[in-house]
Order: sequence, then C-alpha cells, then structure tokens
Amino acid sequence: MSNSISPVPKSYQGIWRRTGIFRSDGRVDLTTSVWWFQSALFHIDLRIPQDRPRVDGPAALASLPPAQLTRFGAQTGFAGVTVVEKDRCEWRPEIAFPAISDELDAGLMRFDTPDNLHESGIDASYQEDWLRVVSGPVTGVRLDSLDHSGKVAYLIISGQQAAWACGIADAQFPATAGSEFSLLRRAHAAGPWRIVASNHGWLEHGATMMLPSLADSQPGQVISVGSERWRIDKIG
Repeated sequence: MSNSISPVPKSYQGIWRRTGIFRSDGRVDLTTSVWWFQSALFHIDLRIPQDRPRVDGPAALASLPPAQLTRFGAQTGFAGVTVVEKDRCEWRPEIAFPAISDELDAGLMRFDTPDNLHESGIDASYQEDWLRVVSGPVTGVRLDSLDHSGKVAYLIISGQQAAWACGIADAQFPATAGSEFSLLRRAHAAGPWRIVASNHGWLEHGATMMLPSLADSQPGQVISVGSERWRIDKIG
C-alpha cells in the first residue's frame, strides 16, 4: 500500500449511520441498516437490507431458493482507503461483498452540522444523509494474514465499538461465502467483543471475537484477531 495517502479531515473521523438515500429515479430507502466507520485513513462500510433471509451457517447458503440467495447477496460491505479532496470524498475499497465494483464510489460532501453530513453522488444519481454516532477516539489498521491465503483485513476501533472486515480482493459471492464485514460492541473496556451485525448473518447469534488493543501498536507487529494471526501493515 502506498505511504503517500493523506489522512482525512478530523470532521470525517468516527462512526456514521445513514438515515436515508434518495435516488434520482424516485426510489427512497429509509430502512436498510447502514454503518460507516472512518479512521484517519481507512473505512469499513456495511449495509444490511431489512428483508435479508435468515441463514444459520455458510453451508445453508447452498439450499437457499434463488430469490432468497439474491436477497442475501443484496447486502454490501467494503473496506479500504478513503481520500478527501476539498468537498469530494472517494472510497477506494480493497475488499468487498458481494464483490469489488468497477464503478467509481465518490460523493460531494456537505456538513450541515458537525454531526449531520449530506452526500451527493458525483453523477447526481443519489442523495444520502448521515448522522454521527457518539463514540470515542478512532484507530484503524490494515492487516496482512500470516496463513499465506492472500487475505487482508481492516480493523477500526472507536471506544466500545469496532468494525472488522476480512477477505480476499477477488472473492465473489455466491461462488464463496464472500468477505466478512462485522460490527462489534462491548459493554465496558474489560468486556468481550460481541458481533452485533454482519453480512455473515449467522455470526449475529451471540458470536464473540477477541480483538487486540491497538494502543501503542506499530507497523510490522504481529497481533491476534479471533483465532488468526495477522501482521500490521499500516496504522491510521
């Protein structure tokens, strides 16, 4: 990864929830659950439609009827680098669900208040409204797997909330279960991290994950996330 990436302005950093999207063709979505975690360099974005089918495990995907499999694949998640130039914000994902898109993902941003952000599509195809979620200081890392699988991961922690994204750049659903995008919370600093939302919906049923403290972390350091070992590539 290039070392020349500039941090995004402080005003962007934190956790955002989308309150609505209004498309130029008249479609409106006020119900999809959308979270955007933003550190100084990295983003993790997860979007779960309200009518996503319930699935008890990855093996159950193969038995979903085609229509339900399509609805499961309507979730989106992506993680990578964020670039802000004046009022233009661009998301450059390295991993995504259901797959990396070839389309430019960029918007023109307007802060109506420090906690209310309005996004207009570069192509004028949509308007999105975002509301800041109360959280703590934000730290993000990009990680390389030590298992020679080619997997990369992003972890963003803010207070007692965290976002985790893990996968291979060319992973595609439904050929595989696809890259994982999960949000986690804990009740207090010594408590367990519990998955509260995930594109892998079976993880929402009480699953917990061990997350490292990112305080005093350094590039090149080896850390554990869950049951896997990772090397820190970049912090920001």
